[in-house]
Amino acid sequence: MNFIDTFFNTHKPRTITIEGEERQYVVGGKGKTAFLIFPGSGEDALACYDLIDAFEKDYKAIAVNYAGFHSVHSFFNYVNAILRQERVGKVILYGLSIGGFVAQHYVRRFGDKVDKLIISHSGSMRSKTIIRNVVIPAKILSLFLPLIPQSIVTRLFQVLSGRAQSNNKNIIKLYEQYSSEDNLARRKSFAEKTSFSMADKKYLHSIYDLGMDMKNLESKFTSKDLLKWRGTILIMRTDNDHLAKDDGLFKEYYPKAKVTIFKNTGHLTPFIQTEKIIQSIEDFIQTR
Repeated sequence: MNFIDTFFNTHKPRTITIEGEERQYVVGGKGKTAFLIFPGSGEDALACYDLIDAFEKDYKAIAVNYAGFHSVHSFFNYVNAILRQERVGKVILYGLSIGGFVAQHYVRRFGDKVDKLIISHSGSMRSKTIIRNVVIPAKILSLFLPLIPQSIVTRLFQVLSGRAQSNNKNIIKLYEQYSSEDNLARRKSFAEKTSFSMADKKYLHSIYDLGMDMKNLESKFTSKDLLKWRGTILIMRTDNDHLAKDDGLFKEYYPKAKVTIFKNTGHLTPFIQTEKIIQSIEDFIQTR
């Protein structure tokens, strides 16, 4: 039995009822401190197997889902219900891509729960680059999405999403150059076994609604938001990632944050250079 088979067998999704609907999440490990994972767009909770495996040894690693949520408020009700159900105290909060956007909102509302914040390959909804490269295309897609058959949406995402995220036509070459053999084998195995589709129209609808809600809410962000918050922040980014730009706003929001910069693997760095991402997080957590 390979790693992914074992992980699936030992990390069955747990269920929680929130606002009259059953929702799922995935947990590994024990303890009163949670390593809470807000996945990237195109991921579900099980897709966070790499982080759960890395951090469940020392924390209760929890990964959540976005499908079915259409407001930040509703999503946070779900997150906090999970934390109560799992009986955790402090939180180390990790957010990737759209998860990084959501994490920024969470720490502003529930900073008393968060000890450390890790913003990975994310940005600002006020960034002109994000508006041009992400928000405007998302708005256009949302207009036509109801009219496009699911099969065509799936095919479009298969063709376009990898290239847009990697900033490279040859994603396989990037993996061969920068990924370990073990990581690549796990990625291939997971892709063969998962039933989750990032191109599912209902899922895309949730991601769009959450994004637009955050865009409206971030208009009220200021540099004073976290002055009284005592936690620490790590920002991870890649030098050629066009989908995760803050255009200088992070310096305003998080002037004391530690910043780690990777090279050449675009928005896919957390998947291609997984071990280095995990090492950066571990080094940050251990720093006082």
